[in-house]
Amino acid sequence: MEPTFADCIYCGGHVEACIATREVRWRGELFLIEQVPMGVCRQCGERFLKPDVAKTIDKLLQTRKATRTASVPVLTYNSDAA
Repeated sequence: MEPTFADCIYCGGHVEACIATREVRWRGELFLIEQVPMGVCRQCGERFLKPDVAKTIDKLLQTRKATRTASVPVLTYNSDAA
């Protein structure tokens, strides 16, 4: 059974259940957690986690057992680039 979510607490839009990648900064590092069940507001894009999903993510971060590593490009903002 697919989890249900209340309307968005920020804009009142419809929150739809989906599976997506979650970006988390923890202890100065960036982690990507794939296949996370979450709710996404179709109006403003805000993401919501159920409490049990958030607890599982906390456990994953504490074990730090990565399934793979990805390289992330870093860009520097320059107002002259526009």
